[in-house]
Amino acid sequence: MQRLAHTLPALIWAAIVIALFIGTPSPDLTALYVAGATVSQGIPEAVYATPPDVFSAEAPPVLAAVRSGLGLADLPSAPYLYPPLWAWLAAPLTKAVSHDAFVNAALVLHVAMLAAAIGLSWRIVRPHGLAFRHWMILGFAILLLTAPAREALLANSPQITSLFAVLLAFERYRAGAFAMAGALLAVAAAITLAPLFLALIFVLERNGRAALAFAGMGGLLALSSLALAGAQPHSEFLALLGHIDNLTVLGATNFAPETVLFQLASLLTGDDTSGWSMAQITTWPEPLWLSVLMGTLMLAALAALILMRPRLVPGTAVPVLVLGISLATALFGPVSWAQLYLLPLLLMPTLFHLVSRETAWRWIIAVIAVQSLPAYMLWSELSTALFVTTLAGVLTFLGLLALLALAVFRAVRFEPDIPLHFR
Repeated sequence: MQRLAHTLPALIWAAIVIALFIGTPSPDLTALYVAGATVSQGIPEAVYATPPDVFSAEAPPVLAAVRSGLGLADLPSAPYLYPPLWAWLAAPLTKAVSHDAFVNAALVLHVAMLAAAIGLSWRIVRPHGLAFRHWMILGFAILLLTAPAREALLANSPQITSLFAVLLAFERYRAGAFAMAGALLAVAAAITLAPLFLALIFVLERNGRAALAFAGMGGLLALSSLALAGAQPHSEFLALLGHIDNLTVLGATNFAPETVLFQLASLLTGDDTSGWSMAQITTWPEPLWLSVLMGTLMLAALAALILMRPRLVPGTAVPVLVLGISLATALFGPVSWAQLYLLPLLLMPTLFHLVSRETAWRWIIAVIAVQSLPAYMLWSELSTALFVTTLAGVLTFLGLLALLALAVFRAVRFEPDIPLHFR
């Protein structure tokens, strides 16, 4: 019965979403396709070619020529920001599959992954006080009505695959399949690097099998990438990430605290803000004070999460840590795109383990309301001197992280009705 309760809404939601988004341009997937094409055409040095500000709408000449040859010159441009492995694996596909078929097939796959994510998140969290049918309604409401979900579907990016792999990894971990969990998390980290921090959970849980499987699969993927692409693209990839880390990225959907602080500091000091635009992404050199502050906050958040582990009972520890670490890495990473917060949104029922049922519901409803599409449109209208879209996102998810930490440090215990072997 529970499977039917999940499958029917999932099919309805999937049909609606595919009808709405099929054929929508995906800058990230186009970047992956173009990167694969540069490899197949024998110009791998162009994979990580980017303009100085990285996120400019103008592609570098070498990539513009490849895009033009593929008939993609008029599509939105984005830099390729994923590890070399995926560009080299995509190379043969670019000869066998058209760009449109590639993007549309990825959309169908990503929609299926997001539909499955509702059930996976339930199996990870197993919240007391929330019936499965209510979580189905809540989960699909998140996927239909919130800005992070809309941004994820609009981007149709490999980050959805990474989200699915993270959820599947910890669902398997809770089921006792520790080696599979470690291997799946390594795959997620090989797509987007943020899941690397989630491997801390295996260490904190003292689960050697999961940790070794993570290290083994990660090593295998790294060696495969080096064998396929060689050392030079990996050096260029790391240099590009370092360059982005030294920039402040202003964009309507970058929910990063550093963006808010940068804008406030610019307004207070009277710096020229004429280049700011809600309609496009702009970059500015990151001040040293801001870089130090963000690094300190990131370390402080991770330290707090590590200190939380001894206070958590078995069964509660894993969902709390996955939610907390995913929030910390999204907030304090180099770029905090809205779709990165879809994982924390799906894990919000973790609050039922830590606070009263009424408080959990209030927070969940408030977060969904503030991040709903109507609210996002309102924040966009209010964004003039300051990106209110960013401010609303930062306050929402910083508040959720603070609630999580405070609830645990107050030593609030909730013994979930979960067998002890689930960890």
